[in-house]
Amino acid sequence: MLRLVAVLWLCLGATLSTAADFDWKTRFPEGLVNAEGKPMELDGLKGKVVAVYFSAHWCPPCRTFTPELVKFAHENQAKLAVVFVGCDRTPAQMFAYMKEAKMPWGAVPFKPMTDQALIKENDVKAIPTMVIFGKDGKWLRKDHGDLVALAKLLAE
Repeated sequence: MLRLVAVLWLCLGATLSTAADFDWKTRFPEGLVNAEGKPMELDGLKGKVVAVYFSAHWCPPCRTFTPELVKFAHENQAKLAVVFVGCDRTPAQMFAYMKEAKMPWGAVPFKPMTDQALIKENDVKAIPTMVIFGKDGKWLRKDHGDLVALAKLLAE
């Protein structure tokens, strides 16, 4: 009888688990850093749609799109979290870009583009690119900065 209760309890727990329970550490095992290079908690991602933003300061379309994304992220901060993947040539350039653009989000610790697992996993061929994950951590879409489509996802 005790075994049956334990099995039922496990099944009930799995059924009641929410998207907020997704462990973003599985997607970002090295954690995130702020514009100063200091570690950040991943708690701000829980229960939100997460846009992984691949961009670089040297990229003119990125410098045009980033302020739009910053504004959009501020307006949708209850439902959206952004994670930056810097595609600059050095960590100093990445952090300078984050500060200049006033990016209010964390970044994956710097690695050269050829070394960046997220670029390979998501088949990022050009920047800017956003890869969108649902609250449950599942891949939803990849685009080059379609905020209209992102707004529709957030409205669902």
